[in-house]
Amino acid sequence: MYLNYCRALQFEEVPDYVYLRQLFRLLFRTMNFHYDYVFDWTILKQQKGSANTLSNSKHDPTETHTADKNREYNDARHRRRKE
Repeated sequence: MYLNYCRALQFEEVPDYVYLRQLFRLLFRTMNFHYDYVFDWTILKQQKGSANTLSNSKHDPTETHTADKNREYNDARHRRRKE
């Protein structure tokens, strides 16, 4: 119905937006959807963010080694200042 309506529009004709929104509302209710303010792109963004977090949390021995070396260096510098 929506596509047929849109295809039948003439170039200069103004669409009946109220009618078109009503079509989507009717479809929404017919499909038993509930308006929960959660959108598909929000879910995808959260999934992508959690995937990045998981990939970043995987143990990388080289990063740990570098972090340990930096910590040792900073600790040694701090001890020398106190002496």
